[in-house]
Amino acid sequence: MTKMKKLGLALGGGGLRGLAHIGILQVLEDNDIPPAIISGTSVGSIIAALHVSGMSAYQIEEEVLKLKPHDYLDYNISGFIKHFLAYFIPAIDNDLDGIIKGERLEKLIYQLTNGRELLNSKIPVAIIACDIDSGREVIFCSQNITLPDKDVLLIEDARLSQAVRASVAIPAVFVPYHLQALQLVDGGVRSMVPVTVQKLLGAEYVLAINLGQEIYDQAVEGIPQIVNRTISILGYETSATEQKIYANMAIYPQVGEVKLHDLRRAPEIIRIGRRVMKKKIDELKKDLFA
Repeated sequence: MTKMKKLGLALGGGGLRGLAHIGILQVLEDNDIPPAIISGTSVGSIIAALHVSGMSAYQIEEEVLKLKPHDYLDYNISGFIKHFLAYFIPAIDNDLDGIIKGERLEKLIYQLTNGRELLNSKIPVAIIACDIDSGREVIFCSQNITLPDKDVLLIEDARLSQAVRASVAIPAVFVPYHLQALQLVDGGVRSMVPVTVQKLLGAEYVLAINLGQEIYDQAVEGIPQIVNRTISILGYETSATEQKIYANMAIYPQVGEVKLHDLRRAPEIIRIGRRVMKKKIDELKKDLFA
Protein backbone atom coordinates (compact mmCIF):
# COMPACT_ATOMS: atom_id res chain seq x y z
CA MET A 1 0.00 0.00 0.00
CA THR A 2 1.25 3.46 -0.91
CA LYS A 3 2.40 5.46 2.09
CA MET A 4 0.39 8.61 2.83
CA LYS A 5 2.23 11.88 2.32
CA LYS A 6 2.96 13.91 5.44
CA LEU A 7 -0.07 16.21 5.65
CA GLY A 8 0.36 19.75 6.90
CA LEU A 9 -2.84 21.54 7.93
CA ALA A 10 -2.71 25.36 7.90
CA LEU A 11 -5.61 26.97 9.76
CA GLY A 12 -6.21 30.60 8.84
CA GLY A 13 -7.49 33.49 10.92
CA GLY A 14 -10.96 34.98 10.80
CA GLY A 15 -12.66 35.38 14.18
CA LEU A 16 -15.53 33.02 14.97
CA ARG A 17 -15.61 31.99 11.32
CA GLY A 18 -12.73 29.77 12.39
CA LEU A 19 -15.12 27.37 14.07
CA ALA A 20 -15.35 25.93 10.56
CA HIS A 21 -11.87 24.48 11.23
CA ILE A 22 -13.51 22.10 13.70
CA GLY A 23 -15.79 20.64 11.05
CA ILE A 24 -12.85 20.25 8.68
CA LEU A 25 -10.86 18.38 11.31
CA GLN A 26 -13.85 16.15 12.01
CA VAL A 27 -14.06 15.05 8.38
CA LEU A 28 -10.32 14.34 8.34
CA GLU A 29 -10.72 12.24 11.49
CA ASP A 30 -13.73 10.39 10.05
CA ASN A 31 -11.57 9.42 7.06
CA ASP A 32 -8.48 8.45 9.08
CA ILE A 33 -6.42 11.31 7.67
CA PRO A 34 -4.61 12.82 10.66
CA PRO A 35 -2.51 15.93 10.06
CA ALA A 36 1.17 15.26 10.70
CA ILE A 37 1.83 18.97 11.23
CA ILE A 38 -0.54 21.79 12.13
CA SER A 39 -0.14 25.56 12.00
CA GLY A 40 -2.53 28.29 12.98
CA THR A 41 -3.07 32.02 12.94
CA SER A 42 -5.47 33.85 15.26
CA VAL A 43 -8.59 31.66 15.66
CA GLY A 44 -6.70 28.97 13.75
CA SER A 45 -4.14 28.98 16.55
CA ILE A 46 -6.88 28.12 19.06
CA ILE A 47 -8.04 25.04 17.16
CA ALA A 48 -4.43 24.03 16.48
CA ALA A 49 -3.48 24.33 20.17
CA LEU A 50 -6.44 22.29 21.35
CA HIS A 51 -5.76 19.59 18.77
CA VAL A 52 -2.04 19.20 19.54
CA SER A 53 -2.83 19.05 23.27
CA GLY A 54 -4.63 15.78 22.58
CA MET A 55 -8.24 16.79 21.94
CA SER A 56 -10.15 15.26 19.04
CA ALA A 57 -12.20 17.51 16.76
CA TYR A 58 -15.39 16.18 18.35
CA GLN A 59 -14.09 16.96 21.84
CA ILE A 60 -13.24 20.47 20.68
CA GLU A 61 -16.80 20.89 19.40
CA GLU A 62 -18.19 19.73 22.77
CA GLU A 63 -16.13 22.33 24.61
CA VAL A 64 -17.04 25.12 22.20
CA LEU A 65 -20.75 24.41 22.50
CA LYS A 66 -20.47 24.82 26.30
CA LEU A 67 -18.97 28.29 26.03
CA LYS A 68 -20.60 31.62 26.78
CA PRO A 69 -19.15 34.94 25.53
CA HIS A 70 -18.09 35.94 29.07
CA ASP A 71 -15.85 32.85 29.19
CA TYR A 72 -13.42 34.46 26.74
CA LEU A 73 -14.36 38.15 26.44
CA ASP A 74 -13.17 40.44 29.24
CA TYR A 75 -13.73 44.04 28.29
CA ASN A 76 -11.10 46.56 29.32
CA ILE A 77 -13.41 48.67 31.51
CA SER A 78 -10.60 50.05 33.67
CA GLY A 79 -8.72 51.10 30.55
CA PHE A 80 -11.74 53.00 29.26
CA ILE A 81 -12.20 54.75 32.62
CA LYS A 82 -8.54 55.81 32.78
CA HIS A 83 -8.67 56.95 29.17
CA PHE A 84 -11.73 59.10 29.95
CA LEU A 85 -10.31 60.53 33.18
CA ALA A 86 -7.03 61.46 31.49
CA TYR A 87 -8.85 64.19 29.58
CA PHE A 88 -9.55 65.89 32.93
CA ILE A 89 -6.51 64.78 34.95
CA PRO A 90 -3.31 65.16 32.87
CA ALA A 91 -1.22 63.06 35.29
CA ILE A 92 -3.18 59.93 34.36
CA ASP A 93 -1.84 57.80 31.52
CA ASN A 94 -4.43 57.91 28.75
CA ASP A 95 -3.09 55.11 26.55
CA LEU A 96 -5.85 52.65 25.62
CA ASP A 97 -4.24 49.57 24.07
CA GLY A 98 -7.36 47.56 23.33
CA ILE A 99 -11.03 46.92 24.01
CA ILE A 100 -10.57 43.34 25.26
CA LYS A 101 -7.92 42.38 27.84
CA GLY A 102 -7.53 38.77 26.68
CA GLU A 103 -6.83 37.37 30.14
CA ARG A 104 -9.93 35.17 30.18
CA LEU A 105 -9.12 33.71 26.78
CA GLU A 106 -5.57 32.85 27.84
CA LYS A 107 -6.87 31.24 31.05
CA LEU A 108 -9.47 29.25 29.08
CA ILE A 109 -6.87 27.87 26.66
CA TYR A 110 -4.54 27.11 29.57
CA GLN A 111 -7.28 25.04 31.22
CA LEU A 112 -8.31 23.21 28.04
CA THR A 113 -4.69 22.35 27.14
CA ASN A 114 -3.77 21.52 30.76
CA GLY A 115 -1.03 24.15 30.65
CA ARG A 116 0.84 22.18 27.98
CA GLU A 117 4.13 23.59 26.71
CA LEU A 118 4.79 23.97 22.98
CA LEU A 119 7.60 21.41 23.20
CA ASN A 120 5.18 18.80 24.58
CA SER A 121 2.72 19.01 21.69
CA LYS A 122 1.38 15.71 20.33
CA ILE A 123 2.44 16.66 16.79
CA PRO A 124 4.60 19.52 15.44
CA VAL A 125 2.78 22.83 15.71
CA ALA A 126 3.47 26.42 14.69
CA ILE A 127 1.46 29.44 15.82
CA ILE A 128 1.95 32.83 14.20
CA ALA A 129 2.03 36.26 15.87
CA CYS A 130 3.61 39.63 15.09
CA ASP A 131 5.81 41.93 17.17
CA ILE A 132 4.04 45.23 16.61
CA ASP A 133 7.10 47.25 17.67
CA SER A 134 9.48 45.84 15.05
CA GLY A 135 7.00 44.42 12.55
CA ARG A 136 8.73 41.03 12.71
CA GLU A 137 6.81 37.81 12.25
CA VAL A 138 6.97 35.63 15.38
CA ILE A 139 6.63 31.85 15.08
CA PHE A 140 5.79 29.93 18.24
CA CYS A 141 7.00 26.46 17.35
CA SER A 142 7.25 23.05 19.01
CA GLN A 143 10.60 22.33 17.39
CA ASN A 144 13.65 24.17 16.14
CA ILE A 145 13.46 25.19 12.49
CA THR A 146 15.73 27.08 10.12
CA LEU A 147 14.18 30.49 9.67
CA PRO A 148 13.78 31.93 6.17
CA ASP A 149 15.15 35.37 7.04
CA LYS A 150 16.22 37.60 9.91
CA ASP A 151 12.83 39.33 10.02
CA VAL A 152 11.31 36.20 11.56
CA LEU A 153 11.67 35.35 15.25
CA LEU A 154 11.33 31.82 16.67
CA ILE A 155 9.96 31.12 20.16
CA GLU A 156 10.02 27.55 21.50
CA ASP A 157 9.95 28.19 25.25
CA ALA A 158 6.29 29.05 25.87
CA ARG A 159 2.95 27.49 26.70
CA LEU A 160 0.33 26.84 24.04
CA SER A 161 -1.95 29.26 25.88
CA GLN A 162 0.65 32.03 25.62
CA ALA A 163 1.13 31.44 21.90
CA VAL A 164 -2.61 31.55 21.33
CA ARG A 165 -3.06 34.71 23.39
CA ALA A 166 -0.44 36.44 21.24
CA SER A 167 -1.80 35.17 17.93
CA VAL A 168 -5.40 36.29 18.54
CA ALA A 169 -4.56 39.85 19.63
CA ILE A 170 -6.33 41.77 16.87
CA PRO A 171 -4.80 45.27 16.99
CA ALA A 172 -7.01 47.84 18.76
CA VAL A 173 -9.49 45.09 19.69
CA PHE A 174 -7.31 42.99 22.03
CA VAL A 175 -4.64 44.45 24.30
CA PRO A 176 -1.24 43.40 22.86
CA TYR A 177 0.42 40.46 24.62
CA HIS A 178 3.75 41.17 26.30
CA LEU A 179 6.24 38.29 26.28
CA GLN A 180 10.05 38.21 26.25
CA ALA A 181 10.25 42.01 25.78
CA LEU A 182 7.99 41.75 22.73
CA GLN A 183 4.61 43.42 22.19
CA LEU A 184 2.69 40.78 20.26
CA VAL A 185 -0.42 41.12 18.13
CA ASP A 186 -2.51 39.02 15.76
CA GLY A 187 -0.51 36.78 13.43
CA GLY A 188 -2.77 37.77 10.55
CA VAL A 189 -0.78 40.99 10.26
CA ARG A 190 2.06 38.87 8.82
CA SER A 191 0.64 35.48 7.77
CA MET A 192 -3.13 35.06 7.72
CA VAL A 193 -2.98 31.50 6.37
CA PRO A 194 0.31 30.04 7.69
CA VAL A 195 1.47 27.76 4.89
CA THR A 196 5.16 28.69 4.53
CA VAL A 197 5.99 27.42 8.02
CA GLN A 198 4.53 24.05 7.00
CA LYS A 199 7.36 23.56 4.52
CA LEU A 200 9.89 24.55 7.19
CA LEU A 201 8.46 21.79 9.38
CA GLY A 202 8.67 19.18 6.65
CA ALA A 203 5.12 18.91 5.32
CA GLU A 204 4.92 17.00 2.04
CA TYR A 205 1.38 18.15 1.25
CA VAL A 206 -0.13 21.38 2.57
CA LEU A 207 -3.89 21.82 3.03
CA ALA A 208 -4.72 25.51 3.60
CA ILE A 209 -7.99 26.59 5.19
CA ASN A 210 -8.69 30.15 4.08
CA LEU A 211 -11.61 31.90 5.78
CA GLY A 212 -11.29 35.10 3.78
CA GLN A 213 -12.44 34.37 0.24
CA GLU A 214 -15.90 35.83 0.36
CA ILE A 215 -17.95 38.68 -1.02
CA TYR A 216 -18.13 41.43 1.56
CA ASP A 217 -21.85 42.00 1.20
CA GLN A 218 -22.49 42.58 4.90
CA ALA A 219 -21.96 45.97 6.51
CA VAL A 220 -19.66 45.99 9.53
CA GLU A 221 -20.60 47.67 12.81
CA GLY A 222 -18.40 48.87 15.66
CA ILE A 223 -14.66 49.02 16.20
CA PRO A 224 -14.01 45.23 16.52
CA GLN A 225 -15.72 44.42 13.22
CA ILE A 226 -14.19 47.37 11.37
CA VAL A 227 -10.68 46.50 12.52
CA ASN A 228 -11.18 42.79 11.87
CA ARG A 229 -12.48 43.45 8.35
CA THR A 230 -9.56 45.76 7.61
CA ILE A 231 -6.99 43.20 8.77
CA SER A 232 -8.79 40.49 6.81
CA ILE A 233 -8.65 42.47 3.57
CA LEU A 234 -4.95 43.28 4.00
CA GLY A 235 -3.97 39.95 5.52
CA TYR A 236 -5.56 37.70 2.94
CA GLU A 237 -4.06 39.71 0.09
CA THR A 238 -0.63 39.38 1.70
CA SER A 239 -1.11 35.62 2.15
CA ALA A 240 -2.33 35.03 -1.41
CA THR A 241 1.17 34.66 -2.89
CA GLU A 242 2.36 32.51 0.01
CA GLN A 243 -0.63 30.21 -0.40
CA LYS A 244 -0.26 30.00 -4.18
CA ILE A 245 3.38 28.90 -3.87
CA TYR A 246 3.21 26.47 -0.95
CA ALA A 247 -0.35 25.16 -0.60
CA ASN A 248 -1.25 22.00 -2.52
CA MET A 249 -4.94 22.45 -1.81
CA ALA A 250 -6.92 25.39 -0.46
CA ILE A 251 -10.42 25.24 1.03
CA TYR A 252 -12.65 28.27 1.48
CA PRO A 253 -15.52 27.89 3.96
CA GLN A 254 -18.15 30.52 3.10
CA VAL A 255 -19.31 31.67 6.52
CA GLY A 256 -19.90 35.40 6.20
CA GLU A 257 -19.47 37.99 8.92
CA VAL A 258 -19.70 36.74 12.52
CA LYS A 259 -19.43 38.87 15.65
CA LEU A 260 -16.96 37.83 18.35
CA HIS A 261 -19.74 37.01 20.80
CA ASP A 262 -22.17 35.29 18.40
CA LEU A 263 -21.76 31.71 19.63
CA ARG A 264 -25.33 30.92 18.62
CA ARG A 265 -23.98 30.32 15.13
CA ALA A 266 -21.35 27.83 16.29
CA PRO A 267 -23.20 24.62 15.22
CA GLU A 268 -23.97 26.14 11.81
CA ILE A 269 -20.37 27.25 11.23
CA ILE A 270 -18.99 23.84 12.20
CA ARG A 271 -21.42 22.21 9.74
CA ILE A 272 -20.21 24.57 7.00
CA GLY A 273 -16.67 23.34 7.64
CA ARG A 274 -17.81 19.72 7.43
CA ARG A 275 -19.66 20.27 4.16
CA VAL A 276 -16.81 22.06 2.40
CA MET A 277 -14.28 19.41 3.48
CA LYS A 278 -16.54 16.52 2.43
CA LYS A 279 -16.66 17.96 -1.08
CA LYS A 280 -12.87 17.80 -1.32
CA ILE A 281 -12.10 14.65 0.68
CA ASP A 282 -11.91 12.27 -2.32
CA GLU A 283 -9.53 14.61 -4.11
CA LEU A 284 -7.43 14.94 -0.96
CA LYS A 285 -7.21 11.15 -0.52
CA LYS A 286 -6.15 10.74 -4.12
CA ASP A 287 -3.43 13.38 -3.76
CA LEU A 288 -2.10 12.07 -0.45
CA PHE A 289 -1.70 8.53 -1.71
CA ALA A 290 -0.53 9.38 -5.25
